Amino acid sequence: MTTALSHILKGSTAQAFRGLTTVLSKAKATAEAAGTADEAYLGARLFPDMNDLKWQVQMITEFAVRGAARMTGTAPDKLPDMPMEGESFDALIQRVSECAAKVAAADDATIDGNAGMEISMPVGPEQTIDLDGQTYVLSFFLPNLFFHVTTAYNLLRMQGVAIGKRDYMGM
Repeated sequence: MTTALSHILKGSTAQAFRGLTTVLSKAKATAEAAGTADEAYLGARLFPDMNDLKWQVQMITEFAVRGAARMTGTAPDKLPDMPMEGESFDALIQRVSECAAKVAAADDATIDGNAGMEISMPVGPEQTIDLDGQTYVLSFFLPNLFFHVTTAYNLLRMQGVAIGKRDYMGM
């Protein structure tokens, strides 16, 4: 039995975004209870040269939408362009919701049919990587998705937000 690539991409994104929404919502409640501005949490970094919590959420939501678009055959120059916006918990939670809906709306048959499609994409200054669709989803998309969601979770834990594995898992 094989699992459809669309089920992997869309199901994993939906679960990751449920968890991300849960931990952001708990962080918002923690900030409100403490009378702390959102920015005190959203500006948190694990290390000075790493991006902050706000960026982690903005980036992974854009990445997921663009990844689903890639897998539906959208040309690189036509991929959705999403500004790095969201300066509050409410705005970021809304962004996660909107992006989750965009990924969920991607056509399953097209994604599944593009498993062998060649994808060439930038991965740094003057660097590209070439992958087929299946490798892109399994070896590039999923690790990036979970890396940034985990980083957001860890940033909130570091700030003292009472969240755990079930919250991360979106349960």
